[in-house]
Amino acid sequence: MEFSSLLIPLGIVPAIFTIYLFTANYEGKYKEKSIFISFLIGMILGMIIYIIEMSNISKIMQSNLYIGDVIIFSLLFSFLEQISKLMVLNMKFLNDIGLPLYGASMGAGFASPFAPVFIREIVLTGYNLLIIIIPILIIFLESYTGILIGSGIRRNEKAKYFLYALSFYSIIWILLILIFYFKTTFYFFPLFILLILITISSFYHSFKKLIPFNVLSRHELKKFL
Repeated sequence: MEFSSLLIPLGIVPAIFTIYLFTANYEGKYKEKSIFISFLIGMILGMIIYIIEMSNISKIMQSNLYIGDVIIFSLLFSFLEQISKLMVLNMKFLNDIGLPLYGASMGAGFASPFAPVFIREIVLTGYNLLIIIIPILIIFLESYTGILIGSGIRRNEKAKYFLYALSFYSIIWILLILIFYFKTTFYFFPLFILLILITISSFYHSFKKLIPFNVLSRHELKKFL
C-alpha cells in the first residue's frame, strides 16, 4: 500500500505547526507578513537545494560508502543550506526583533519539500513508518539552524552563529546519509534514535535559550524565566 500522495502534506502540515509552536508565545514580537514571506522563500530555496542534494546522494548510495565522502558532502550540503538562510535573513526588511522567529519560519519552509524530494514513496512496513518521522524531525532541525542564524544577526555575531549552524547541520547530514545508506539494517535504529535525541535537545535549546534571550526584553525575560 503506497502513501506517496501524503508526502506533500507530510511536509507542509508539520511545518505550519512548527511555526505556530515557535511564535505562539511571542505575539506582537513579529510581523505576520515577514513570517509568511520567510516561509515562502524558504520553501522555494529548499525545493531547489534539496533537488541538487538528492542528485548527489543518489551517487553515494550507488557506490561503496567512504566516510571521507560522507563528511565532504555533508559539509557542502550544510554550507549550501545555511548560507542561503544567512543571505535571506540578512535582508533589511527582516531586520527587526522578530528575526529569530523569521529564521524558524524560513527553516520550516525550507524543510517542507524534504519528504517529496528524498522519500517520494512510502510502502506500509515497520521500517517505513519510522522513515516518515524523519521529515518531521528535519523541519525542527532546519528551523533550529534558522533560529541560530537569526540570533547571530541580531547579536551582530553572524560569523560565529553561522559556523554553529554549519557545524551542527553537517552532523545532521552525516546521520541522514548513514540512515539512508544503512536502511533496514541493524545500524539504522541507533542512528535514528540519535537523530531523535538531537532534535529534542535542539528544540529545548530553541525554546528555553535562543528565542527568549533574543526576542524578549530584560523585563519580559524575568517574567518568562
